Amino acid sequence: MGKQINYHMKYESFLVVAQSALDKGCVIFKEYGGRVLQSKDISIVTRDCRDYYFHLPEAGEVKWKLWNTLKGDIERIDRVYTSTGNSIIEAGFGGSRLYVISGYYDDDEIWIPRPDCITKVYHSLVRVVKKVAPCRRYMIKGTRIHDGTEYEARCMEYVCNDSLDEWEKGLESLSVTITEKLWKQ
Repeated sequence: MGKQINYHMKYESFLVVAQSALDKGCVIFKEYGGRVLQSKDISIVTRDCRDYYFHLPEAGEVKWKLWNTLKGDIERIDRVYTSTGNSIIEAGFGGSRLYVISGYYDDDEIWIPRPDCITKVYHSLVRVVKKVAPCRRYMIKGTRIHDGTEYEARCMEYVCNDSLDEWEKGLESLSVTITEKLWKQ
């Protein structure tokens, strides 16, 4: 479990979120080319890598492991319910999310909650995402794949203006039709 906000934004819009994380004292990590890279500079955020991790040093250290794959050994951040996961905020561009875990159990099975400093930065970045990617409320109509019945649903997503057309086409490719846009055009 954790906290997350889903959003759709392009690279240029994500730079605003990433710079805000840097301004709040985060170090940006990414897994790229089989290695874990880190920087305190926005130049680490590139168009050819969509997934990033904002690390707050006072929340703990970042550890990574070597994973054996068919392409050889690659470095991966050890982020799933670990002390590292407790010190990072997952982020990215495209269809992505800001995500923090709620905590983890240590080796002695003692619950270690997410540090307050991470929660504070997370909430601050959520506010930035909501400014960059306004809330889109809409009604959709579709057909359930498993039984062919039709349905209608009220939905909400955060989508940047520069990603809106691409996002709508993505919904169409899933055979979902927006029947009513509830946001100002």
